[in-house]
Amino acid sequence: MDWNEEKQTRFDKLRQRQLTGTLTVDEQTELAEIVAMLEQEEARYLEPAIARLELEQVATRERLQKLQADNEEMAKLLHQQEQLAVEARRWLADFRQRHEHIQAIYTQLTGEILTTV
Repeated sequence: MDWNEEKQTRFDKLRQRQLTGTLTVDEQTELAEIVAMLEQEEARYLEPAIARLELEQVATRERLQKLQADNEEMAKLLHQQEQLAVEARRWLADFRQRHEHIQAIYTQLTGEILTTV
């Protein structure tokens, strides 16, 4: 659309009359046509930017999905590590108990305290 000063002036006049409530039916139609043309021009102008934004949105959504999947994997690893720590504590407690038992039996048999290196 070839927008020029004359069209801008006409548009401004029609908008002003619309705001004051003095538009005729023909002027209402003319204003509606101008607005429709402006909206079409705006849509054409914005189309590449909107397409780019849509592509960015798809890429962002894909990245988000990957990050969420990575987070789930990290949560699984954390759980496994926590379980490993629990098992290590149990093993250590069992080890200490068995070691104390061995020391006690040694002391009963020899009358000496078993020293560790």
